[in-house]
Amino acid sequence: MRMTSNCYPCILDRAKFECDLVFAKEEEKKKAVEELLDYMACHKGGVPALVGTQRERIIKRRSSNPDPYQSLKDESNRVAANLLPLAQEFYEGAEDGIEALVRIAAAANSMEFGVKGHDFDNSTFAGVFSSTLCEKLYGDMAEIKRRLEGFSNIFYLTDNSGEVVFDLFVIARLEEMGKRVVIGSKSQPVLNDVTVSELKSMTKTEVVATGDVVGTALESLEPQASSFLFDPGWLILSKGMGNFETITEYEDRLAGRLIYIMRAKCEAVAAEVGVPKGTLVAKPV
Repeated sequence: MRMTSNCYPCILDRAKFECDLVFAKEEEKKKAVEELLDYMACHKGGVPALVGTQRERIIKRRSSNPDPYQSLKDESNRVAANLLPLAQEFYEGAEDGIEALVRIAAAANSMEFGVKGHDFDNSTFAGVFSSTLCEKLYGDMAEIKRRLEGFSNIFYLTDNSGEVVFDLFVIARLEEMGKRVVIGSKSQPVLNDVTVSELKSMTKTEVVATGDVVGTALESLEPQASSFLFDPGWLILSKGMGNFETITEYEDRLAGRLIYIMRAKCEAVAAEVGVPKGTLVAKPV
């Protein structure tokens, strides 16, 4: 997926959000945003997630803060842990367990900060989580079930902290079904994404590093993650918009064993998928 007119202001809006997190002085914020503007002027039409990656690197370097979202990530994990019983109750009461798991994974992708037009706050998510689980879901559930039945191995690409608490619930259910699951997560902090080191303290499921950029881009892909991604015996469950923005660049190589799961939180991604902004998505490719 390539930059659209909506991507430029969205990337800048998130830069302002992050600058407010890490800088105390207006001049520091201005210089960081101006550096990003210079980069964007020279890199028109790229992949939004990779332009966003450069934003992250600029702000982390200028602030000397390796993880600007750390406190928000910790808070998100606490919020999600408190909501996990609702997800479990939803799953156990569902007539269709597979659809329930997909809904839990998609609804959890709501846990995202700084996206233009997407309102999320840790303090209010508890009040809307149950209704989010029941929202309209865009996707071919019959095909998703067919793929889940047909593959014994699943490579599960994570996205955000907080959200990952629900992902681990979904993964545990998949393992109970006899699936072998390997989790792919960031090698180091980027945005509010969960990292390999953070996940290893949360689960006994095997975790491998995908890279240090927003999404899962070929040019930064770690060798071990690449071996799972391109092995035809593995089904790929790809969480979130960053993974969608990057993987769509090479998804033809994964056709027949790729499922995108997310909330389409921005206009550009929603248009690319062909759904209204804010829709829960489970799209097999």
